Amino acid sequence: MLLTTSTYTGGRMHSEGPTGSGTGDGTGLVIAGRYHLRRRLGRGGMGVVWEAFDASLDRKVAVKGLLHPGAVSAGAQAEWVSRARREARAIARIGHPNVVAVHDVIEDGNQVWIVMELLDPRSLADLLREQQQLSVPHAARVGLQVLRGLTAAHEAGVLHRDMKPHNILFRSDGRALLMDFGIATFEGAVQVTRTHEVIGTAQYLAPELLTRDPDRPHPASTASDLWALGITLYEMVEGRRPFNGQSSYEIWIAVRDSPVPPMRYAGPLTALIEALLRKDPGQRPVAAEAERMLREVTRDFGGLDTPAAGRPPTEPAAGPGASAPAEPVIRPPERSPERRGQGRWKVPVAVLCTALLAGTGWFVWGRPDDSPAKSGGAADKNMTEPRYKDTHTALWFGVKADQPGLSEKTGNSYEGFEIDMAREIGREMGYSTDPEKKEIRFYPVTSSTRAPMVTTKDRVDLVMATYSVGEERKKRDGVEFAGTYFNPLGALLVKKDNYKDINSRHDLKNDRSAEVCTAAGSTYEQWIRDEGVTAEKNYPSGYEECAQEVTTRGNNVYAMATDDVIVAGYASKFGNTKMVDTFDGGAEGYGVALDPAEKGLKREVCRALSKIMERPDGGLSKWMELYDKHLKPLMPDEYKVEEPKLTECAGQL
Repeated sequence: MLLTTSTYTGGRMHSEGPTGSGTGDGTGLVIAGRYHLRRRLGRGGMGVVWEAFDASLDRKVAVKGLLHPGAVSAGAQAEWVSRARREARAIARIGHPNVVAVHDVIEDGNQVWIVMELLDPRSLADLLREQQQLSVPHAARVGLQVLRGLTAAHEAGVLHRDMKPHNILFRSDGRALLMDFGIATFEGAVQVTRTHEVIGTAQYLAPELLTRDPDRPHPASTASDLWALGITLYEMVEGRRPFNGQSSYEIWIAVRDSPVPPMRYAGPLTALIEALLRKDPGQRPVAAEAERMLREVTRDFGGLDTPAAGRPPTEPAAGPGASAPAEPVIRPPERSPERRGQGRWKVPVAVLCTALLAGTGWFVWGRPDDSPAKSGGAADKNMTEPRYKDTHTALWFGVKADQPGLSEKTGNSYEGFEIDMAREIGREMGYSTDPEKKEIRFYPVTSSTRAPMVTTKDRVDLVMATYSVGEERKKRDGVEFAGTYFNPLGALLVKKDNYKDINSRHDLKNDRSAEVCTAAGSTYEQWIRDEGVTAEKNYPSGYEECAQEVTTRGNNVYAMATDDVIVAGYASKFGNTKMVDTFDGGAEGYGVALDPAEKGLKREVCRALSKIMERPDGGLSKWMELYDKHLKPLMPDEYKVEEPKLTECAGQL
C-alpha cells in the first residue's frame, strides 16, 4: 500500500510524497515513514487509536486509523473514510487548547490516518465510572473547559453532534479536551449521512433532533450541542443521566416528552443545567451566558474545595484567545444579539447563597476526589489548628497500578507495600481504614501524571508512587515531599535466554547488541548513558511496558534498569526473567509527594511516618511489618533493609 502524507497548514492539505506500510495487526507499522505504531490504545465503531512514535520530531503521538479495509462493506468503508476526512478537517479548523490537536493527516484511496496529540486515554466517562459523580466545583471546571472548546468549534462553523463524557479526555495537567469529531458537520462540508438518519448517542441527543415528523427533521445546531453539555453536567453532579430507557426508542421518548428529573446535588449549577435542558432550543442560554455562570461557580466556590491557603483561586489556563476572567460579582447576563426578543436568562444569586447557608449536599456529598479545601491543616490533636480531616472528608492517594509488591490493582482494589503504608498514614491522621467508610481512597497515576495530579485542583491529596526525592525533581515537578519512606538500590531485570547469559551490567557492556530499557524520563536514562551500555532506541512510558519487552523473545531488549524493589516485583511476575546485579547508581529515596502550599498536611504526614517507623520495645515497627509482608518475599535472601531516615521531614517532628 502506498500512502500520501497530507499535512494541514492553514486549512489546506499538502501532499508530501509516498510512504511505506507494515503488515499484521498493526503493531510495528510505520506510517508515512515516520509514525511507528507501538500499541493499541482503544477501538471504537469507526476506528482504532494507537500510541505511536514520531521519529521525525522525537515525540509520542496518537494515531487514529480506520478499521482494516474489508472489515465492512465497501459502502460503509467509503462512508468511514469520508467521516475520518471530515473529522480531520473539522478539528484543523478549530485550533483551541480545549480541543484535541491534529498534527498530520495521511490518506490513500481507502484509508485515512489522523495524527493527534497523545492524551491520557482515560475519559470523563471512565472517571465517572470509577467515581460515580463529581463535586460541583470540579464539574464546573470540567464543564467550563469543554464549553470553551465547544464554543471555539462553533465559532469555526463546526457542530460536534456527539458531545458526551466518552469524548472528553484530559491532558497530563488535568485540562479537559473535546475530541472525536467523526460525525461533526461544518459549513461547506459534503453530506455523508443518510436522510432522516438519527446521528449521535441516544442519551445525549436534543429533543428537537427527535421530531415526530421524519419528513421535516430539525437540523443540528449549536443549541443541540449545548443540550448535550447540559446532560453531561447533570451526569457529573448527580451521578446518573437524566433520561434513560430499555431501548433507544424509550430514551428518545423520555428526552422528547419527560421533564428533567429533580437534582439533589447540583447546587449553584441547577439553574444552568435546567436552562440548558429546556425542550425548546430557542429558550436555551447561548454559550456566552453558560460560560458566565460556570466562571462564577469556579471562581466563587473553587477556593472552598481545592486551592491551598494563601493561593488565590484560579481558573485552568485556556491558552491564547481565552475569555478574560469575569468581574468578582454576579450579574444577570446581558441579552445576546443572536437571542434578541427571546427574553433574558437570569442566574438567581439566591441559589448560590442558599447552597452555602443551608449546608446542602452539593459541595461534598459523594465527592469522587473528595479533596475539598486544600488548606494547611494541623497535625496534632493537642494543637489549636484544625486537622486535615476536619476539612477533608476523605484522603486521596495517587498510586501506581502496575508494580507488583509495591502497588498493584487487582479487580476493584489495590494492594501492596505502598497501599498499606498509605492506609497507615491515613489512620495516623484520623481517617478510618474501614473500606466500607471509604475515607482512604486510591487513584491511579503514572510517572508522567503524578505531579499534576497532586498540584492540580480536584485530583489527589498525596502521591505514593515510587516518587524519587530530589531537589531538581522538586523544582521540575513543583512538588514537595514528606519522607523518605523507602531507600532502594539500582538493579537489572534480565531476560532468561539460551543464547545470551546476562548476569551483570558488565555483561551488557561486553555485548553491545543487548539493549537496555528503562521508563522514559526516569533517572536511569542518565545511568545508562554513564554506564556505556546500549540503550533501547525508544523508551516506553512505563516500567511494565519495559518489562514486557524484556520478556519478549526474539528482540534485542535483554535488560531493564530501575530500582531493585521494582525489579524484584516484575521478576516475580514474569517467569522468564531474573533480577541481577544491584548497584548504587540511579536510585533515590521514595517520598510522599504533595502540593508545596500544603504546609499543615506535610506536618501531619511527617508525624504519621514517624509513628510508623517507631520500634516498640522488643518489637518490629509497623514499617518493618509491612516490608516483611509485601516486599521481603520478593527480595534476595541476602538483602538487608531498615527503616529509612525521614530527611524530608526535618523541622516537622
